[in-house]
Amino acid sequence: MLKLYSKQVGMKTTSVLLKNVGLALFSFALFVVISPFAHAQSSSSIAQSFTADSAQGDIVNGALVSTKGSQNTIELTTVDTVNRLVGAVDDKPLVSLSGSSKGVEVVLSGTTNVLVSDINGTIKSGDKITASPIAGVGMKATANGQVVGTAQDTFTSDTTRSITDRDGKSHTVHIGYVRTQIGIAAYQAPGSDLLPPFIQNMANNIAGRPVSLLRILICSVLLLLGFVTAAVLAYSSTRSAMTSLGRNPLASHAIRQGLYQTIVVSLVVVVAALLASYLILTV
Repeated sequence: MLKLYSKQVGMKTTSVLLKNVGLALFSFALFVVISPFAHAQSSSSIAQSFTADSAQGDIVNGALVSTKGSQNTIELTTVDTVNRLVGAVDDKPLVSLSGSSKGVEVVLSGTTNVLVSDINGTIKSGDKITASPIAGVGMKATANGQVVGTAQDTFTSDTTRSITDRDGKSHTVHIGYVRTQIGIAAYQAPGSDLLPPFIQNMANNIAGRPVSLLRILICSVLLLLGFVTAAVLAYSSTRSAMTSLGRNPLASHAIRQGLYQTIVVSLVVVVAALLASYLILTV
């Protein structure tokens, strides 16, 4: 009886083992079949359809694009339109928010191939990508400004193009694609971190664009002077009013009226400093 039981247990164990082996082989075969299709997908990204304005040239896959006029119309991004940067073109996104086959699909979030050049230095994994002087082509970000995202690979390409700078000098640059994590953001270069990042980010958010260090310093000094002036006025007026009230209680009405006027002047000074600072940041 014991031998029969041991034989049955052995048969069950063998059956379970064969089943597990079969499942493993099936999973491997499924992976082999599905893998090419997964790699065929050009990006793991979320995109939205826009109407293209090709006045600057053809809008190809990987090109950086900015909004133009209407929020639903795009054009190739240049250094002049980088503040309106919206994303990179990809005709095969993983998810399309528009659900329409018409228009140009622009990646708003996720990973996709971005058209770049080495005009501003070699692009390595982790570098920020921004607009370049070549319409629709990105480059390595080395200064404060708007960026489209972060490079995930080191850029290598044998395709070259000759360009002419503002001084009339000719340069040869390499152009190609680099895998990029899309994420529109204001970039603060490492060499410009004289201010705490939260101050720089707050100024950028208020202005809706990257703000220079000089503008932030001017605003800081202006706000400091405004609040200090208001505080001095309020303190001196309150102290004077208390002294006058102690010497001449019958003049309390006039003293309070003068105190109220000083408080109003202090508030006007603070509001004026805030308004002037806002204009400096945004204009």
